[in-house]
Amino acid sequence: MAVYAAHLTRTLQGTPSLFQVTAQEALGSTVKPALQKVVEFLAATYPNKCGWCVGWYDELYLLFDCCLQYYYLKHYAASFSESFYGLLRVPLTSCSEFSSGQQLPLHLEKASLALLVLLPYVRDKVERVVDRWREDNEDGRLGKSRADRARRAAIHTYSIIHTACACARLVTLARYACGAGSPTPALHALRLTLRDAPPREEEEDNWKDVLRNVMTGQIGSAVASLPALGALALRGAEWGAFCVQLLRWWSARAEHQQALPTPPPPKRDEQTLRWKNKCPLCLQSWKIPTVLPVSGYIFCYICISRHVRAHSSCPVTRCPAAETSLVRLYID
Repeated sequence: MAVYAAHLTRTLQGTPSLFQVTAQEALGSTVKPALQKVVEFLAATYPNKCGWCVGWYDELYLLFDCCLQYYYLKHYAASFSESFYGLLRVPLTSCSEFSSGQQLPLHLEKASLALLVLLPYVRDKVERVVDRWREDNEDGRLGKSRADRARRAAIHTYSIIHTACACARLVTLARYACGAGSPTPALHALRLTLRDAPPREEEEDNWKDVLRNVMTGQIGSAVASLPALGALALRGAEWGAFCVQLLRWWSARAEHQQALPTPPPPKRDEQTLRWKNKCPLCLQSWKIPTVLPVSGYIFCYICISRHVRAHSSCPVTRCPAAETSLVRLYID
């Protein structure tokens, strides 16, 4: 049984497991929202100096991510998250080994950088625009003009493309689990796959040498040791990413073990009797009845989704609410 499980985990010698592949992708998707929380905190603490960073966060992260991924692709032939899990990008077929050793050719390096940095940036921008058009369509703000029909077509087209990409990713992972192909469609398009990276060589200089040279007045030697500080900063970024993953796991674990007690239901208001079997917002019979769990009132879906999206609260009790908490009811 153990041998069979090991075969499922690693299909070939040196081939990363599906856990490593999915874990490095999860790490890559965690860094951006984690840094966004830091930027939002700085903007709230120093609004005059850092307030502009919130509006330009996507562009700032694009620049940061470009520098970070370029460094790791240049020195380790892997992205930041792949290098964190000890992975390496190699050619898909053994007959096309790189002539430059543990380095990507220049054209593959540029293509990898574009897929790692530009593609997520464009995808996030397009997704936000499509989500805004989808909300307008659900709220009935899209008319019958040519522009509105084009927006509806874009919504359906994006949904089809998103489904096709998800299916392609599933097929790619299935083929990779069987020992063929690449773990992601992006790597497959570049004719690359992932392998376990060899151990890194330790730097001759370290931060202790820098401190010792500064304390003794040997500024020239300290400047020569500055690359060690860069390596130390990158190692700190890797451990910071690990801490983010640990806190994320701990937060999800704490939500299940330390759940707050269920609050008592709100007192019945006699004035709400006129809302019986009606939406409290439009005072009409329910259209797609939807309950807001924080208060227990039933609304029309369009009415309550529009209100919660704009005010983030229940229109009757004023309790904080989110659009993701809405529950559709199926009433006979």
